[in-house]
Amino acid sequence: MPIYEYRCPQCEIRFERLRRMADADVPLPCPGCGAPHADRQLSCFAAGGCNAPAGSGFR
Repeated sequence: MPIYEYRCPQCEIRFERLRRMADADVPLPCPGCGAPHADRQLSCFAAGGCNAPAGSGFR
């Protein structure tokens, strides 16, 4: 199962959830404020991360 990143539009907390692909866009409540729907975010994949240092072999 993939890990998806979400952001709450009300309190702006960012969090991750391990979910089935079929459930990726099913409304998910915010764990911070309880808002009924957090927005799924685009995220980097794990082949070096979003902040891979220069010269690490990932370009």
